[in-house]
Amino acid sequence: MRPVSVFIMDVSDSSSEGNGEALSSYLSKLESKIKSWDGQSGLVQVRHRAGDELIVLAEGYSTAFIIAFYISRIWKYRLNTPYFGLSFGSLERSIERVDIEKWIHPLVKQAREANDYLKKQKDRESFRFQSFEIEPEFLVMMNGMLGLQHVLSTHQTDIQRLVCSLYLIFGKQNAIADLLGRSAPTVYSHFKKGHSEQILQSFREIVGVLNSLGAKTFPDIMLHQENDMQTTIENDIKGQVRDVFSL
Repeated sequence: MRPVSVFIMDVSDSSSEGNGEALSSYLSKLESKIKSWDGQSGLVQVRHRAGDELIVLAEGYSTAFIIAFYISRIWKYRLNTPYFGLSFGSLERSIERVDIEKWIHPLVKQAREANDYLKKQKDRESFRFQSFEIEPEFLVMMNGMLGLQHVLSTHQTDIQRLVCSLYLIFGKQNAIADLLGRSAPTVYSHFKKGHSEQILQSFREIVGVLNSLGAKTFPDIMLHQENDMQTTIENDIKGQVRDVFSL
């Protein structure tokens, strides 16, 4: 058995007039990007399907959430935001052997249920977990944290959102100030007023909980891939940061 995670991503208002082709093309590029983040490791499978849907299967309890969170922070279309139904648990075979296009599994059902829950929300949140691998009370708490994170994110101005995303990638105030051509105190002010510290801390804490659960459930498996994935994603975005954020 292997620890794995899944997300099913949809896009809000993807059928709105004039955006369908652009979104479909963007999602195809995103599929290729996620494949490049995985490289040749075989730890991630991704498929763009059904027009505006993306499905990811990844090794490790937190990997799918990590990928989803970074996607949400670099996402280009602000009027067509992505939302992610997530699950995690055990898989009896290697990820490379899964035909993700035809894959039927309880983890997919759980991710689909979480995605459908978000789809029915009037004020749609960005992330929701559904999993039988965690106590219901902890699941409620984790989804509650994600709900608060969503509220803080949606109240960010464009510059606060940009600064928050760049902090996720660079983690250094002076580097962001140089990149934006602004003073370090100005950047820090946007960071504080946009509640970026709370948003990024909630991300780190959820990743930490998922990694801890994975380590307890699979004590004999060394789970380094989550941190490796974050490093790979960040290095890739740093290499093309001006294009990614249209700076």
